[in-house]
Amino acid sequence: MGLLDSIVGSLTGGEGQQNSLSQLQAVWSWVQEQGGVEVLIQKFQQGGLGEILSSWLSNGSNQSVSHSDIQSAFSQQDLQSLADKLGTDIQGASGTLSEVLPQLVDKISPQGEVHPEASGNAQNDLGSLVDSIFKR
Repeated sequence: MGLLDSIVGSLTGGEGQQNSLSQLQAVWSWVQEQGGVEVLIQKFQQGGLGEILSSWLSNGSNQSVSHSDIQSAFSQQDLQSLADKLGTDIQGASGTLSEVLPQLVDKISPQGEVHPEASGNAQNDLGSLVDSIFKR
């Protein structure tokens, strides 16, 4: 099992890894299209979800986020863009985000700081990001 597979396993509990990998890649690509992690953070704060986001950035446990919370933080157009990538509808896209984002943000923000490789550079691909974050 490769490093990326183990990360996907840790993000998904090891179930359905191939599907989870494609979902993770789609979400990561979408985050980059939104302007990167920093823009994602701004959208969460503007949507009144700053406290939830803070739990993902901190070293404690992650608060969950609901479909409706996701829909309050992002426009229908943003969510439709992700839905198209995932081959689902807006409800499915917001559901995927509610599952993936807490873990993804937690993984890219060790010690409460967003990893420099994750910040606002659309050139980053998921593989190089994961390699740089989880380098031994």
